Amino acid sequence: MRFDFVASTGRTGTTFLAKAFDGLAGVAACHEGYRAADKSTEPLLPLINLDNQRAFGNESAAMEVVAEKRSPEVVRLAAERACAHTVIDFAYYNSTIAHALLSIHPQARMAGIIRELEPFIRSATTIHGEDPLPVGWSDPDKPLTAREKFIALGRIRPSAKSAEGEAWAGWSAIKRNIWLWRETNQLLKRAKDQHPDRVLLLDFELLKEDPSGFLAQLAQHFELPTGELGKLAQGASSHRNKKPAGYQVGPFKDWTEEEQQFAKEATGVKK
Repeated sequence: MRFDFVASTGRTGTTFLAKAFDGLAGVAACHEGYRAADKSTEPLLPLINLDNQRAFGNESAAMEVVAEKRSPEVVRLAAERACAHTVIDFAYYNSTIAHALLSIHPQARMAGIIRELEPFIRSATTIHGEDPLPVGWSDPDKPLTAREKFIALGRIRPSAKSAEGEAWAGWSAIKRNIWLWRETNQLLKRAKDQHPDRVLLLDFELLKEDPSGFLAQLAQHFELPTGELGKLAQGASSHRNKKPAGYQVGPFKDWTEEEQQFAKEATGVKK
């Protein structure tokens, strides 16, 4: 039995990918613990969503979360229930526990999917109405549904004692999500630096331009057969998440000067 996992900046097709990979023989692919991204069933793996903030920046807490909810024994039992030889978990929150997962599962491999900043911000930021796919921070003045509040409990944010944490209350949703993108990317890149031979970083743009090539790279990294992935990708296409109400924030040129400068700093662009 083997365990592999995928982490991402968010809004990178992980629901679609979990559905596609779950079609491979002997593979149980989950999205945030739910097999084949099917949230109408009982989760195959224990849910971690609310542990995300606790594990962020706290390696001992991350190790505790993995020891409790992603230990080799937990994964082995999940594989047995699924009659699978491989379990793959696709989840945004895997970025905060990546090093712990790779440490506790020494044979595991990780893939990180990175989306460019501007499209991530536009996709993840909600100004009004309910966001059925709440990856990012909503406008601070937007009333939240019970589901949005629940998911926000585990979303990472700066430490209250840090300079960014003290300024957080005055930040716009765009600026908060720039911070979220920056921190998540740093976690993905840190995992690659710590475990270079076991971590593959992929550009989300490749998934849009060449789905078959993207799936093939992912399968090869996880040492899985690639022959059926073309058909599986077609069958999973209905699981592509789309922003139902469209983008609610404009492109980079429409952001405030402060937001633009923060974005440039986050991407390493000089003034």
